[in-house]
Amino acid sequence: MARHRTTPPVQNRFHYFLLVLCCCLVFVASLNEEGNFLLEFRRSLIDPGNNLASWSAMDLTPCNWTGISCNDSKELVIYSNNLTGAIPRSISKLKRLQFIRAGHNFLSGSIPPEMSECESLELLGLAQNRLEGPIPVELQRLEHLNNLILWQNLLTGEIPPEIGNFSSLEMLALHDNSFTGSPPKELGKLNKLKRLYIYTNQLNGTIPQELGNCTSAVEIDLSENHLTGFIPKELAHIPNLRLLHLFENLLQGTIPKELGQLKQLQNLDLSINNLTGTIPLGFQSLTFLEDLQLFDNHLEGTIPPLIGVNSNLSILDMSANNLSGHIPAQLCKFQKLIFLSLGSNRLSGNIPDDLKTCKPLIQLMLGDNQLTGSLPVELSKLQNLSALELYQNRFSGLISPEVGKLGNLKRLLLSNNYFVGHIPPEIGQLEGLVTFNVSSNWLSGSIPRELGNCIKLQRLDLSRNSFTGNLPEELGKLVNLELLKLSDNRLSGLIPGSLGGLTRLTELQMGGNLFNGSIPVELGHLGALQISLNISHNALSGTIPGDLGKLQMLESMYLNNNQLVGEIPASIGDLMSLLRMDSSNFGGNSGLCRVGSYRCHPSSTPSYSPKGSWIKEGSSREKIVSITSVVVGLVSLMFTVGVCWAIKHRRRAFVSLEDQIKPNVLDNYYFPKEGLTYQDLLEATGNFSESAIIGRGACGTVYKAAMADGELIAVKKLKSRGDGATADNSFRAEISTLGKIRHRNIVKLHGFCYHQDSNLLLYEYMENGSLGEQLHGKEANCLLDWNARYKIALGSAEGLSYLHYDCKPQIIHRDIKSNNILLDEMLQAHVGDFGLAKLMDFPCSKSMSAVAEYAYTMKVTEKCDIYSFGVVLLELITGRTPVQPLEQGGDLVTWVRRSICNGVPTSEILDKRLDLSAKRTIEEMSLVLKIALFCTSQSPVNRPTMREVINMLMDAREAYCDSPVSPTSETPLDDDASCRGQI
Repeated sequence: MARHRTTPPVQNRFHYFLLVLCCCLVFVASLNEEGNFLLEFRRSLIDPGNNLASWSAMDLTPCNWTGISCNDSKELVIYSNNLTGAIPRSISKLKRLQFIRAGHNFLSGSIPPEMSECESLELLGLAQNRLEGPIPVELQRLEHLNNLILWQNLLTGEIPPEIGNFSSLEMLALHDNSFTGSPPKELGKLNKLKRLYIYTNQLNGTIPQELGNCTSAVEIDLSENHLTGFIPKELAHIPNLRLLHLFENLLQGTIPKELGQLKQLQNLDLSINNLTGTIPLGFQSLTFLEDLQLFDNHLEGTIPPLIGVNSNLSILDMSANNLSGHIPAQLCKFQKLIFLSLGSNRLSGNIPDDLKTCKPLIQLMLGDNQLTGSLPVELSKLQNLSALELYQNRFSGLISPEVGKLGNLKRLLLSNNYFVGHIPPEIGQLEGLVTFNVSSNWLSGSIPRELGNCIKLQRLDLSRNSFTGNLPEELGKLVNLELLKLSDNRLSGLIPGSLGGLTRLTELQMGGNLFNGSIPVELGHLGALQISLNISHNALSGTIPGDLGKLQMLESMYLNNNQLVGEIPASIGDLMSLLRMDSSNFGGNSGLCRVGSYRCHPSSTPSYSPKGSWIKEGSSREKIVSITSVVVGLVSLMFTVGVCWAIKHRRRAFVSLEDQIKPNVLDNYYFPKEGLTYQDLLEATGNFSESAIIGRGACGTVYKAAMADGELIAVKKLKSRGDGATADNSFRAEISTLGKIRHRNIVKLHGFCYHQDSNLLLYEYMENGSLGEQLHGKEANCLLDWNARYKIALGSAEGLSYLHYDCKPQIIHRDIKSNNILLDEMLQAHVGDFGLAKLMDFPCSKSMSAVAEYAYTMKVTEKCDIYSFGVVLLELITGRTPVQPLEQGGDLVTWVRRSICNGVPTSEILDKRLDLSAKRTIEEMSLVLKIALFCTSQSPVNRPTMREVINMLMDAREAYCDSPVSPTSETPLDDDASCRGQI
């Protein structure tokens, strides 16, 4: 039978044709090779924000993908996309790629050497990531590379000499890493280099003279390293150099005179080194010079007389040197000078007329010199002046009433001069004045009551003059006053009871005057009084008020040499804080007697006598007085024994200074001055008395120490771990490492002392206490406006970032909270207690602002600090404490999130104590609120890094310069790689 072949129907053949056609179309329309390479690159990254969602295999080319440009330049721009993961080696397949801008992400791992196969690459921007390891030497093959931007990573090792083979390189930004070794001399081969930034690393060795061959350079910054040796004169061969920063190194020798040949120089900072010799005369010919800082060196000789004559000088700081001669006559010739600091030198002569009319001037600091003449009346025209420091000179004459016209003045220091006459009442017009010191002059007359109008005064020192008359009641209006010194004058009358209203006062010195009447009971209301109450050597009478026993923080009380009578109140004997209690406190009051004495009668013979003795030699009265003196001496001895007995039985916890062993400190690092002993610390803290305590924390107790030379330091007495481990070598090594940390937003650790069972850390003292005290303390009256709070947030973020990224090994704080953010005199933030939680085995969970995940993971990472910092931001924004009663919202993070979810307006969440009338303030605070919520995300993965927090805070203020420039440089980059936002 013949086979019958069936023919498929037409419809089936059509379907078959469509299938073949589709296969052909898929083959024809597939993604090109470079697109597939990019998809491979994407697969190696984690993209939590789905920022690369447009990268699809269904496209013909990647040219329309986010971050991809296929025009004249082939660009990969994935800046600030929160990408994590390592850079894959497969990136080498992108042969035609010209620009990689992948900064401000979370990229980790090392820089793959295979990147050198991207042979068309002109810009490699990987800044602000977490890249580790060295710079691959293979990158030298990138012969077209003109911008290598790797700043703010975790890169280590030496800067490879092969970097000199980048013949086209125009910018090299390696700052804020941990590079070691010497800067390679091969840098001198980069003759097209415009900007060299390798500051804030750990470089040592010398500055290579070959840098002088970088003749195209515009900015060179090698600051904040450990460089030694001399400044190479060959740098003068760079004709267009505008910025040269070498500050905070260990450089020595003289400043090369050849630097005066840098005719384009605008910004020169050589401060904080060990430079010697004179200032080159050539500097006075630098016509573009705007900022010259040479402070804290050992320079001598005169300041070049024509400096400022030929330039628009705006900042000049030569303080803390050994300069002599006169102040140059024309520093402000072009009316640009805003900051002049020449203090702590040996300058002589008068203040030049040029400065008297320098209207832009904001700070004029000439203290601790040998200047003469009078206080220029013309200074009253400097309406921008906020600081006038002329202390410890040889000025004379009157203090002009015209000073009262300096409406922006905050600091007026005229002490240790030869001024005469009265304090002009016009001083009372300076309502913003914070510090006023005219001590150790020849001033006389009465103290003007108008001083009571200076309501922001915190420090008032009128001591060691010849003031007379009564003390004005109006001084009681100075509610912010912390220090009041009136001693060694001729003031008389009653001590005003209004002084009892100065509740922030920590020191009151009124001794050596002619005050009479009784001691005001109101002085017992000065609860913050701590350093001293001295009303000795007056003519005070009556009994000692028992209310003085309420001064629980007081360390020194001197009532001696008055006409006081009656019993010494028992409440004074109970003051645990007093450093000493003997006849020197109360002697010279013959009518006084100790508590419980058998006979206690007022003396009929006053112990006070005015200046100038009334006794005639050989008279019978002299003999009577001699006998009386013996009796008084015996009474004083009995008094001393009685008081000491009372102290011994009432204060068992007190340990006598004389009973302490007096060895030198066994181990000390970085002490501010040599020869400091454990005994010095005992005396400075009153045997670590309760009154000296200024803070307590999980790691220990902090004491305020008033050293013999007047310096204040903070001493932290660490809690014992019970095993003696705090004294072992590893502990000391850790403390030694912490002591080397130096950052403007971290509290300086001056030293460590181990003595018997005491482990003491010595820190710089912070005048304004902690942020927690300012926001939540009993005395908190919202002195912190939003601008101050913003700066505190940014400063503390920068300090934390330094601990996280610039310390090797990394330091995780573990106990970030508002009480560990301390504020100096200018309300600048300083992070304290860094590194101690780990050493003392106190994890971050101890803090009220700690992150919850520690409780179940038992792992401490930098994300723990991020969360805690977010809580601090919420405190700054809301003014609330981290933990509140349940009826007030419970923990702060929950309260804020619940308020937002419930539709509460942002303005209702903000601190009502702030001035919220400006729209800009509301907008900034709202942005910072978002940052705080970002930091306190429940998942650690979703929290930013401290570097990201810094950038977000700067963006919130809209003052964020994207250029990777030097810390104080305002010169923008003028090439394609000018903005961080693009790299």
